[in-house]
Amino acid sequence: MPTRLSRSRNWTEVPPTASRERPAGSARPLGRWAVAGSLVAATLVTAACGSSEATTILDTEKVERAIEQSSFEQRNRRVDVSCPSGVHQKKGLTFSCTAVHPSGSTRFVVNQLDGAGQVRYEAR
Repeated sequence: MPTRLSRSRNWTEVPPTASRERPAGSARPLGRWAVAGSLVAATLVTAACGSSEATTILDTEKVERAIEQSSFEQRNRRVDVSCPSGVHQKKGLTFSCTAVHPSGSTRFVVNQLDGAGQVRYEAR
């Protein structure tokens, strides 16, 4: 009666007198744990890479300085601008900054024009 060996759900019949060594150059079949480990590793690598758009944070300090410079050049007024930190760099995303000056404060609406950090701002 032939002996049965399992290889990736395919049964291979081997006569009892035949050698059970693999021929030279043949690949060793991966076990379930090796396959599962490969899938977990691939998932972790994918999760770590993620989308560059989701992980890139906009440099809002540059936006603050640009608003401060514009206020000084256009109105000859020194202001202290505060924008939120941790804003994702993403085309179409809108957020607000506040410029504080001696006579009060002004809200600026900032719209991201692209995913590379270009913005447009407007006093409201």
